[in-house]
Amino acid sequence: MEMELSFFSDGERVVGTLALPEEGQGKAPAAVLVHGYGSFRDELTGYVELAALLAAHGIASLRLDMRGCGESGALGRIHPHDDWIADITAALSYLESRPEVDPARLGLVGMSVGGGAVVQAGAVDERVRCVVALAPVADGGWWLKHLWTTTRGESDWQGFLARLAADRRMRAQIGRSEKVAVEDVLAYGPEDAKARVQMLQRYPQFATYVYLSSPDSLCRFQPRHWAHLVAPRPLRIIHSLTDTSVPITHAYELYGRAGAPKDIQVIPDSPHCFWLGPHSRRVQELTLEWLRLYL
Repeated sequence: MEMELSFFSDGERVVGTLALPEEGQGKAPAAVLVHGYGSFRDELTGYVELAALLAAHGIASLRLDMRGCGESGALGRIHPHDDWIADITAALSYLESRPEVDPARLGLVGMSVGGGAVVQAGAVDERVRCVVALAPVADGGWWLKHLWTTTRGESDWQGFLARLAADRRMRAQIGRSEKVAVEDVLAYGPEDAKARVQMLQRYPQFATYVYLSSPDSLCRFQPRHWAHLVAPRPLRIIHSLTDTSVPITHAYELYGRAGAPKDIQVIPDSPHCFWLGPHSRRVQELTLEWLRLYL
């Protein structure tokens, strides 16, 4: 059973979908599902399929439009460094209020930037029993630099950093941030830009613009500094060896800093977005395995 709902995070409305197992099974463990940067709560249907799989095995899930994305908050104001962490902790509080959910058995699952966010949220919120990070971003600044330098070069990257600094000064003076296209933040090359156009046609829920306060937040988003605080809660990381968007070095960085119990699963040949590749079901099963083991 699925239901659309909303709750509040820092006074702002966050929209989500709650998926519940069949009735009669008692209070269920539950997982918060966190999407990637500029994405939306269904994660290209990957989270819809994951929610169904979890429910079939007695685990509830709450997938969110993180603030700035989909139907939540002010569109384009995407701040993983702080707003998204608050959204995740608010989602946990909401789940605690649901009579169908066991408040002592709550977990987190996140994809890409959302994967880094669940690591950081798991570190600061002791209600979290376990974490699964899918193709996680360990450091937002590292990620943005990789995207810029591989498509446009070091000089353009330095120019972008200067633009972010100028926007910080402008926000301090007039309280507003410059609005830009997502492509101007993530520095897509020609082929990626073409693929994004096709993706937007299929999934119009994707963000098309952001404010420069968003990449500024990304540059301060550093889950690697929080990874060691997840322990003793179990952390599983799943990443593709051939991920060209978020290199697997991010996964190794988080894994190296995390304490036990921890686990890393390397998918040999998947794109960054697992849901578009041949290993989607395998990633969902690995996620289910970890949640069943520790929730």
